[in-house]
Amino acid sequence: MTATTMEPFTTLASSCVVLPAENVDTDQIIPARFLKTIERRGLGAHLFADWRVDERGQPRIDFPLNSPVAVDASILVAGHNFGCGSSREHAPWALLDFGFRAIISTGFADIFRNNALKNGLLPVTLAPTAYASLVDQLAKSPRARVTIDLAPQRATLPDGSSHTFPVDPFARHCLLKPPTNPRIRRASARADGRTSSPLVRSLTVAVLPGDGIGPEVVAEGARILRAVAERYGHTIELREGLIGGIALDARGSPLPPETVDLCRNADAVLLGAVGGPRWDDPAARQRPEQGLLGLRRELGVYANLRPVTVIPSLVASSPLRAERIEGVDLIVVRELTGGIYFGDKRRERVDGGERAVDECAYTTFEVERVTRVAARLARSRRRKLTSVDKANVLETSRLWRSTVTRVLRDEFPDVALDHVLVDACAMMLLRDPRSFDVIVTENMFGDILTDEASMLAGSLGVLPSASLGDDDSAGGAAVRRGLYEPIHGSAPDIAGLGIANPIGTILSVAMMLRLSFGLEEEARAVERAVGETIENGCVTVDIAARGARSYSTAEVGGAIERAVGSA
Repeated sequence: MTATTMEPFTTLASSCVVLPAENVDTDQIIPARFLKTIERRGLGAHLFADWRVDERGQPRIDFPLNSPVAVDASILVAGHNFGCGSSREHAPWALLDFGFRAIISTGFADIFRNNALKNGLLPVTLAPTAYASLVDQLAKSPRARVTIDLAPQRATLPDGSSHTFPVDPFARHCLLKPPTNPRIRRASARADGRTSSPLVRSLTVAVLPGDGIGPEVVAEGARILRAVAERYGHTIELREGLIGGIALDARGSPLPPETVDLCRNADAVLLGAVGGPRWDDPAARQRPEQGLLGLRRELGVYANLRPVTVIPSLVASSPLRAERIEGVDLIVVRELTGGIYFGDKRRERVDGGERAVDECAYTTFEVERVTRVAARLARSRRRKLTSVDKANVLETSRLWRSTVTRVLRDEFPDVALDHVLVDACAMMLLRDPRSFDVIVTENMFGDILTDEASMLAGSLGVLPSASLGDDDSAGGAAVRRGLYEPIHGSAPDIAGLGIANPIGTILSVAMMLRLSFGLEEEARAVERAVGETIENGCVTVDIAARGARSYSTAEVGGAIERAVGSA
């Protein structure tokens, strides 16, 4: 393949070509008959070939890319869901070779967006009202210019109006400053003849096994990280630390200073679980769970993403009827560093006994930032956001509801919003779970609702989570530091038996690869490996079919490792 150097993308001011057709797929962008080459250059001549020329091979004068305006245009204004269909990387190559550096639309297919970003083509998502205004302005003044400024993520239209647009933090960094340092280097041919991922990384992961079954499931997550590193040519260093009850015993603190330093200097954190009956003394001044809460605050990870999908072969593992849960695909965004878990706590003597107080408090800023995370996520999915609160009783929920309403109205008018009381949401998750897309809620409500939602998937053991903040420069590399853990607890009753389900931890590793490291191909490989292993019936006892053989934690992890290695 011809070597290419990605040019930095800072500010682009250009005229535009408008192609308003919706659902333009990659076969229309670059027809399959032109995919025999592995060269990037020359593909621009075949961009939209079936639309640009007639059956005699002559240019269609009415096609936008054949107009005089297209000669010096670097921005394509496209219809909704641009780039759908197959995952061919030739599509952004063809667009770039033609001369485009940015595409403006109201929505892009996920795989196309990822391929575009890693090749230096910027997808700009505008709200439908802003998009419609731009198309109208260009109809009146075809040569009018649009300015795209990547650093503040702002597009300025010909009439002077400015609109912000979302960009993955890691991709934004790589576009502004194409990788040149040794921590991120371009792909190269491997000794076995395969090609490594477009971004070959040298990374450090802090591994915190914790208590109970934590060490068992984290061992399998670490195994998968090593398998990914081997398969794709990355260097991933795993550094272990103490947290929770085991840290209390060894260091006298559930979160020792050396663990905090380890995590701050790592690119991501993989955690097992904390707590157990051994440390359950209600009179104790320190408890294992304080270590996890403290780590979340130290890392500034305030948005906890918990996806819930139902794998077809696990439908029978759910206590709900199949017709209610088939096709469920929702994600809960839980605020993680505020609310009652982090409020002041005290106990005091009163007449007749004691009085205990747990303070629940939220600020406008805390609600705004987690709402934006959830709304961006909803915008990339089905554009539906459900905010869960208890506004009929709690003042914090009234602040929550008014703030969410304002942020969606002012910043995400293209995302549909509804408000649901937490008790009603608990009922709806069982009665009609398919009605949800993205749920955003406060700390305690999110903790409870996601445990309930795990039963849709069949077991707590299969659900992952990612906790993210705003940091996109952790550890000196262009990554977004995150804390990744399964949603289950320490399960001390089965600790040491070798039957704990490692899938939630392994899928958390997939989320780490995608969200912190920008390694989409590797993340999908892990997810496919998990799916194949489950379909083959290699599962732990909690999700094994009645009468079927169940496998150990290590056997399941080993099967997934082999599937990753052969991906």
